[in-house]
Amino acid sequence: MRDVQGLDRGGWLPAEPSGFVGREREVDLARTRLASHRLVTLRGPGGVGKTRIAWRVAARTDLPHGSRWVDLASVREGSLVGQAVITALGLQDQTGRSSVEVLAENLAEQDVLLVLDTCEHLIDECASLTDALLEAVPGLRILATSRAPLGVRHESVVPIGPMSTGPDGDALVLLKARAERASEPTPNRVPSQDAPAELVGLCDALEGIPLAIELAAPHLRTVPARQLSRQLTERLDLLSPETPSDTDLTVVRPRHAGLRTTIGWSHEWCSPHERLLWARLSVFPGSFTMPAMEFVCTIKPLFGYDLTDTLGSLVSKSVVLREGAPGARRYRMLDTVREYGAEWLERLGQHEDLQLRHRDFYRHLAMTGGENWLGPQQPELYRQAAAEHANVRAALQHCLRTDVSAALRMAADLFYFWFACGNLREGRHFLEAALALDPQHEPGRARALWVCAVISSCQGDHRAALERAAEALELATRTADGPAQAWATYAQGLALTLQGDTDPALERLSIALPLAETVHEDIAGLLCMASTSYLHMALGELDRAQDLAERVIARAAPFEDIWAQSFGHYVVGTVDTLRGRPDRAIRSLRTALEAKWLLNDAYGIGITLDTLALAAIDDGQAEWAAWLLGLGDQVWRKVGVPQLGAPDMVARRATCEQRTLAALPLSAYEAHHRAGFTLDTTTAEVPARLRDPR
Repeated sequence: MRDVQGLDRGGWLPAEPSGFVGREREVDLARTRLASHRLVTLRGPGGVGKTRIAWRVAARTDLPHGSRWVDLASVREGSLVGQAVITALGLQDQTGRSSVEVLAENLAEQDVLLVLDTCEHLIDECASLTDALLEAVPGLRILATSRAPLGVRHESVVPIGPMSTGPDGDALVLLKARAERASEPTPNRVPSQDAPAELVGLCDALEGIPLAIELAAPHLRTVPARQLSRQLTERLDLLSPETPSDTDLTVVRPRHAGLRTTIGWSHEWCSPHERLLWARLSVFPGSFTMPAMEFVCTIKPLFGYDLTDTLGSLVSKSVVLREGAPGARRYRMLDTVREYGAEWLERLGQHEDLQLRHRDFYRHLAMTGGENWLGPQQPELYRQAAAEHANVRAALQHCLRTDVSAALRMAADLFYFWFACGNLREGRHFLEAALALDPQHEPGRARALWVCAVISSCQGDHRAALERAAEALELATRTADGPAQAWATYAQGLALTLQGDTDPALERLSIALPLAETVHEDIAGLLCMASTSYLHMALGELDRAQDLAERVIARAAPFEDIWAQSFGHYVVGTVDTLRGRPDRAIRSLRTALEAKWLLNDAYGIGITLDTLALAAIDDGQAEWAAWLLGLGDQVWRKVGVPQLGAPDMVARRATCEQRTLAALPLSAYEAHHRAGFTLDTTTAEVPARLRDPR
């Protein structure tokens, strides 16, 4: 439902790149093309500024439903392109439907601009997706950035070239702005000491390529523009179309040689440690933290070496970008700079070693997240996993290529991220990929099976869930794996519960609970109790349901586990609603929503909103009930399985809607429903009207 990194323009665009300079002609041309073409591709070489131009176009769109931004730079597996778009759009449809079906349904009847940034490494998949979406969604416009056209029918390609040079060119403005910014902490010299003609000459030598200018500008703190320009020109003069540079790794083409040469030149300006760190940082597909860098990169000859100053120096040279506030600092490299580092890492023969360290760091992150989920740090674990999504995905893909046992364990360790934080579709993708590669029945197979079973249940695929759970239980029983036996039995009970088979569900859960308590699987025990309380509520046994729900709250309280407690508060609130005590119900349901919102638990948010709407209409707050129904419909549309398909939930939702419609004029109902349905849910804060309906 939201992006933890912080978004702009109604929550759908990343924060604007700092110091946007010029490019008005390209922005205007792209906007003009979008007015007459449904697919426009900004095509140009790396470092030429395609992403910044796309951002400005997206921010200025006049389409009624605005823009949606999808960064594909860190996506390395073609089969995950559709899922990446679903995630970026804040959708949590976890069904087995195709990505195109999910996206088409959620974008239907919207006039919206979808930006696909950095498509060149996924051309075929991006082309297929855009072609299908444009056919399925008449109001959709797509703006892509790529080093090559997508090759889709009706595509309009806008070539993006270097900035204009010369005394009045954008390149000079950018160079001055970046040089002055770089000089702020320690101004050894400032670009105003250079003659305008010398700065223009440097821009010419850099061919007006924005990334080349960004990399060169910090050097103006210590070296005159005339000297920088001469050094760069001399390097370029040594190159021919056929001859590799002695400091480059590939044959340099005549056009845009300045960028490649500038990157190599910036590399030479780095100290040996800086060069080595640059190469090693290329293993991160997206952004990274200081602790991640310290673990992954500090192998010989950097073992035990404090890399803080080294990283800071790379930031000052614009090789690494720094993002976020001091308490949540992250770092990243632009694709072209990362590619250069990756080539050097390969040349040094360290690529495999660094990938293994990267994999191990994120395997450990997944393992500790799973081990510590039962506790007060749940919101922080969710934020951490969401911020590291690209790195986690890359680590899992590496496991699938090299170590199936590790893939099984890591995918299962992330159960909290898949199950509790709304990433079921991707979790099932990785779990099933690992299970398919495991003919030998590795020790982690039973655990991966029951996690996959729980996920399948929440997707509404109860048949697959029961099959996976049965296999997990058989394997766990044969190997005397007590925790897996408890979880597999719970998974059976959950699937039967959501399927509406109450008696066999109660039987399975009654077996699972003592199993879980015997082997101290606290999370499984809490979920068994929560599911059993829900079943008693569905059967009309309200006293037993409330008693069990209160036990869940009490048992989870010492752990400060807000996730499990939220299930208990949901059941207590629903019981109070069914008993005609709306004031008490509203308090419990709001408490449940606070936790579920923090954890991005879309399923939990959806079922709680439905019951809260029913309590609101019982309390005489029909306008608030209509608003809650609208917000609930927004959530269920993103989830894809309204009310999880559970018969009693579906019935309560229908009853609430009928009563609310009867209590309000149709126009008033529609207005309040629309206000809830269109509410911006990208914020991490619970909407104010959930706390106070007035």
